[in-house]
Amino acid sequence: MLRQNRLLVLSAAVVFALLTGLVPVSGDDKPVVIKGARSPGGILGDELGEYLTIEGVADGEGKKGGNRVLRVDTVGGKKLAKPVNIRIHNYDVPEKQRCIFKGYETGEMIGTPPAVTAARKELGRSNIGESQAMWQWHTHFVVLIVVEPVVPKK
Repeated sequence: MLRQNRLLVLSAAVVFALLTGLVPVSGDDKPVVIKGARSPGGILGDELGEYLTIEGVADGEGKKGGNRVLRVDTVGGKKLAKPVNIRIHNYDVPEKQRCIFKGYETGEMIGTPPAVTAARKELGRSNIGESQAMWQWHTHFVVLIVVEPVVPKK
């Protein structure tokens, strides 16, 4: 019952903060104004979700079953000063072939959030697993159209 009450109070505080932009505090402290959400950046130079044409070759870091990393050297028809690697979300990149993909860059947070570690310490628990990856922003490219290599229709 106590746990349910804590969750109810926490949920109400979160809804209050989202609706008003203020964080409720106790005592003589003034409410803190929450700034709007920031949009994380990409590595291809445009906004996330923008329709892009990228060109490059597999970077050779493929795993058994297909490579998912493209070494991008051209974005939107313009050569990059320095090529960048990006994970291709939904297409196996063929080795040693030039690829031209149309789609968009997006991403996600990967790894163990600091909040999980803090909660584990607060609870005195050690059985909450941690990811091997550090908490970080990780981008990838979603292919909508494969321009090259030409894929034969079945």
